[in-house]
Amino acid sequence: MKAKKYKHADLERKRSIFFQIGLIVALGASLAAFEWGAPAKGMAHVDIDEGYVEEIEMIPSTTHEEPKKELPKPVAIEMIEIVENTDKVIEDIPDFSTDIADDTFEIPELPAEKDEAPVTFVHVEHMPEFPGGQAALLKYVASSVKYPVICAEAGISGRVYISFVVDEQGNVVEAKVARSPDKNLSAEALRVVNNMPQWSPGRQRDKAVRVSYTIPVNFVLQ
Repeated sequence: MKAKKYKHADLERKRSIFFQIGLIVALGASLAAFEWGAPAKGMAHVDIDEGYVEEIEMIPSTTHEEPKKELPKPVAIEMIEIVENTDKVIEDIPDFSTDIADDTFEIPELPAEKDEAPVTFVHVEHMPEFPGGQAALLKYVASSVKYPVICAEAGISGRVYISFVVDEQGNVVEAKVARSPDKNLSAEALRVVNNMPQWSPGRQRDKAVRVSYTIPVNFVLQ
């Protein structure tokens, strides 16, 4: 007996549909197999606390901030109360002028301060001059010197140098022995120089000044 096939029961026409449905079912089963199973053991459970604040490490700023200037403190203003002066004014003021002595006194004058040591020159524009010049000076010394007897008996001779100062008035001052062979000859030479007449003073820039001077007094035995 030959089997009959009906068109409504022919499954060959729906073969592609069944194949697609099978693929979908297989894919879904695979996905379900991956998703299904126990939760992973290594998962950590975290409780979230509403009061939790995450701490953030702040890096200090390197920007230089200028120090704030303090504002001046307010000055308290005191209230001044103006009142009427009720004190009694003294009109009769005593006169104390009668207590001052009538004697007057004079303030003594202070002595004038002495000038510093005067300057003594060695060379000036116009040197001091003996009255009559150099020749008159040599004549005066020769005629005024008296040979000491003790030196003449002892045969002492030589030249004595006497230095002195001619001051601003022409006077011979500060005479002293510069060099001498004997003290008796020195004494005689000093006597002659100190008895000199007044000289014409030396001048520097038209002003009389002190000038040092030295002369030789020669003692010779004849």
